[in-house]
Amino acid sequence: MAFSKDPNQTYIYVANGVNEKINVLLRSSMEIVTSFGDGGRLPGEFFGCHNIAVDSKGNLYVAETYQGARVQRFLYKGVGPVERDQGCRGRSTKAT
Repeated sequence: MAFSKDPNQTYIYVANGVNEKINVLLRSSMEIVTSFGDGGRLPGEFFGCHNIAVDSKGNLYVAETYQGARVQRFLYKGVGPVERDQGCRGRSTKAT
């Protein structure tokens, strides 16, 4: 898990290797605000998501184990309204 980089560390990012998603929790209540990702090998999908980290700019990094064997970076673009589940299937998702 990793904390958001805002001064209050409002959010917690949790790698959910079972469901192959990243859950974003509101730290004060531990409520899942949103989640993103699906199982798979395309950008934004995960195969064994395991480690997670946030850099000083708020960008999120997710490392995968097993045959995934990669790191994906998700660029921080600010806080705004999102869907509860932002699964990737059938959508265009960019990860670098």
